[in-house]
Amino acid sequence: MADKSTVQNLEVFSKVITALARDAALEVGGISLREGKRAKEAVRVSFLQNEKVQVDISVNIALGFSVPSTVATLQERVKTRIEASTKYKVNSVNVDVISVDAEQ
Repeated sequence: MADKSTVQNLEVFSKVITALARDAALEVGGISLREGKRAKEAVRVSFLQNEKVQVDISVNIALGFSVPSTVATLQERVKTRIEASTKYKVNSVNVDVISVDAEQ
């Protein structure tokens, strides 16, 4: 069982990595995150062995943007931001496209 300080550290790192992923996502043209009550679920971080993380992110993509290329840009931007700012390596960035947004 993990000790209390380890759990607290993971909670802090989770918040930091979530913020980094959220900021990186919002820098990608054509991307918006969930809003409203479910906004906190837009970015989820899972800690894996050997200081690796998995990021799950739910997005809307604006009409007119290529889904495959926009998702690839998002994945690379999130991975680069997290690895440049923390000790963690990104195992995967899983993107769930919720909708195509015609009003963005």
